[in-house]
Amino acid sequence: MRYRALIFDLFGTLVLFRPKVPTLQVAGTAWRSTMEWMRGQVEHELPEVPFEAFVRVVMSVTEEIVRARPPEYHEVPSRERFQRVLVELGLEGPLTEQTAERLCRQHMAHLAASTEMPAEHGDVLRRLRAEYQTALVSNFDHGPTAHRILAHHGIDELFGATVISADFGRRKPHPAIFSAALDQLGIGPDEALFIGDTVVDDVCGARSVGMDVVWIDAAGEGLPPGSPEPTFAVRRLAEIETLLGSLA
Repeated sequence: MRYRALIFDLFGTLVLFRPKVPTLQVAGTAWRSTMEWMRGQVEHELPEVPFEAFVRVVMSVTEEIVRARPPEYHEVPSRERFQRVLVELGLEGPLTEQTAERLCRQHMAHLAASTEMPAEHGDVLRRLRAEYQTALVSNFDHGPTAHRILAHHGIDELFGATVISADFGRRKPHPAIFSAALDQLGIGPDEALFIGDTVVDDVCGARSVGMDVVWIDAAGEGLPPGSPEPTFAVRRLAEIETLLGSLA
């Protein structure tokens, strides 16, 4: 057998977000955003702040966080992001941390409720776990919610190592988060196959530590020009069983 372990990405690979995302008008511009559902909560918590101003600052702070990630890819926890938003809105004070925590929890509860997992994904994972060590490496800015999502979909006990960026402190594609999973499994990178759906985070990240990679091209659009080649490419998670069978 070519590999001893399979390491999975979480979102977009095992668990999916439901595709419906509402359009929100911000300063006359239409944005595809999941924030509209927070309107009632924000108006309750921050009655003096127009909801459109809140969303505009959330987007601005998020863009700043994303731009600042390379090259170290330190994770910024969800609560800290909301706290930065409140500070930008001029709401510094003793209650800022508590308000940020409540907004974070509401946001995370909504995200968790918006996930789904095809039944075949769980079946495939259980069959593969009978033959390989399995691990999970995920970018997510709130560890408890990631673990709650895994438990909700019944796959939390299927991994010998679970590394969430919010808990670890760094995000993919930084090599350290992949190495942490390998160390927990007690194997080398040449003994593991990574499975994920993103080019930069998953393909580039796993290749940077010497792992082979299966890229899940669910849309069938192929790699963007100039992208590094994954070791293998499939359309669906279930195809991995056939792929591994051919390599055995």
